[in-house]
Amino acid sequence: MKLSTTTKYAIAILGFMAQHQESKYSSKQLSEELNIPYKYLAKIMTKLTKNNILSSTKGKYGGFEIIKDIKDIKIIDIVVVFDDVNNQECVLLDIKCNYEQKCIMHDKWQKPKCAIDDFFVKTTLAELIEKSSIVKVFK
Repeated sequence: MKLSTTTKYAIAILGFMAQHQESKYSSKQLSEELNIPYKYLAKIMTKLTKNNILSSTKGKYGGFEIIKDIKDIKIIDIVVVFDDVNNQECVLLDIKCNYEQKCIMHDKWQKPKCAIDDFFVKTTLAELIEKSSIVKVFK
């Protein structure tokens, strides 16, 4: 599975917010902090809110905040909001790759692919941020 840029940004946004849970953030603040184009980030925030990962409060003291315990948010919960987890696009080439139409890497790629899928299903947002500095990814 290839993660889209949108999914990568969403993970970075949520990771940053999880590291700084004491605050609410505006789209503008997050855009500047993470160096993600404002309009792009705003669309991501809207989708995360509609999928009950974030809440949004309007007004002077408003902003976005994570509404679930970060120990309960699995990476797959973020991925499925933006990407088709059943996508059969080849990791190597821009083709569909499955058991009927195999690329040259298909058979060897299955074991690492399963490990990555397992990582998404088992890893929480809390575990992801334990020893990381997500903000540095995009600066």
